[in-house]
Amino acid sequence: MSCPYLDEAVMVFCRAYPIKKMVPRSRVVSESPCGGNYQSCPLFREITARLRALADREDAGALAGPAPGKEEPR
Repeated sequence: MSCPYLDEAVMVFCRAYPIKKMVPRSRVVSESPCGGNYQSCPLFREITARLRALADREDAGALAGPAPGKEEPR
């Protein structure tokens, strides 16, 4: 016996976004947002900006050297 309200739907999500929010494929525009011009995607730009800022902080920490009173491991 099957439920008359149960429906099957294909879901998609963006792998770049930190939270997997499932979206019905029928609600997504026919052109893939992850295809051709993904550099103009606001989410892609936000994530790359965060990654760039993180890399800059790590580089700045490496240039600063060890904290005062601490020796570098040998």
